[in-house]
Amino acid sequence: LMQAIGNSIITDHPEKTVLYLPTSKFIDKVIFAIRHGHLARFMEQLEQIDVLMLDDIQFLAGKDKTQEIFHNIFNEFFSKNKQIVITSDQAPKALTLLEARLQSRFTLCLIVDIAAPDLETRKAILEMKLKQKGHMFEDEILDFLAEHITHNVRELE
Repeated sequence: LMQAIGNSIITDHPEKTVLYLPTSKFIDKVIFAIRHGHLARFMEQLEQIDVLMLDDIQFLAGKDKTQEIFHNIFNEFFSKNKQIVITSDQAPKALTLLEARLQSRFTLCLIVDIAAPDLETRKAILEMKLKQKGHMFEDEILDFLAEHITHNVRELE
């Protein structure tokens, strides 16, 4: 999903600079910047970014200093009409180990809950993938696969 969003932004707006990071990598970069006295430089580098994409934001839980820095980054991006795309395995209100001010910011944004596809959608995905590869299977086989592969769409491929 994050890759699709990033690719779409790059395709539709090639002038935009997109940075994708797993939150664990973001935390590592913040810690490195703090330890080596380069926090200002790190923040300046982020100013060059138009879209910041952080995967698994729940990993900020318990990282007070990093949360504070991310809060500042979030405010800076928001004030300049830049975008931040984040993913989490929980809804913002369920991220109770994050600072209340971050939870509050997250609830102001567009929130999309992406659930596992239903049976009909899984079958359509299978049909599309097979068509792309020039293959065909009988409906019974497609039905069987769509019924038994329910949680991870990538397994359908």
